[in-house]
Amino acid sequence: MKNIYIPLLILSTLFLYNCSKDDDGINEKYTLDDLQKIHGNSSKTWKVEAFYKTYENDLLSEFNDCYTDDAYTFFYDTNEAEVILGNASCYYDTPTEQDGRLTYSFNESTGKIFINISKGESLDENFKNTLTILGLEKLSETRMIFTGGEYPYYGKTLVFTAVP
Repeated sequence: MKNIYIPLLILSTLFLYNCSKDDDGINEKYTLDDLQKIHGNSSKTWKVEAFYKTYENDLLSEFNDCYTDDAYTFFYDTNEAEVILGNASCYYDTPTEQDGRLTYSFNESTGKIFINISKGESLDENFKNTLTILGLEKLSETRMIFTGGEYPYYGKTLVFTAVP
């Protein structure tokens, strides 16, 4: 009788070990209807809630302050958002010029949405900029999360909140 319990115990242990509670189980495939959440069928404005260097460790980027005071308006008829820069600069205390750009792309066959976001500043003849490409990981009517990696290692992450 003991010989039956040992294989049953091993089999049960293997079964329970292979069951996981990963909350990443959904590999989201977005649709044209989901794009409406981004642009609101006309236009919709979003603010950056946080810019993370590593999202999974809750470590903010050194550029967090210069992104969280900007506004991004997405439109239904173009893949380029209007960028309204805030007062916080990324590189220089008093830059002579600042520029921000955000474009997004949607691949209908894969259901993936990506943003290409850049910010640049100049001070006299000096110029610095960043260019970041991130994939949409989570989307609701009021929140978008774009990441540079896949669960659970998102890495660089921008969290957007809809402006009411």
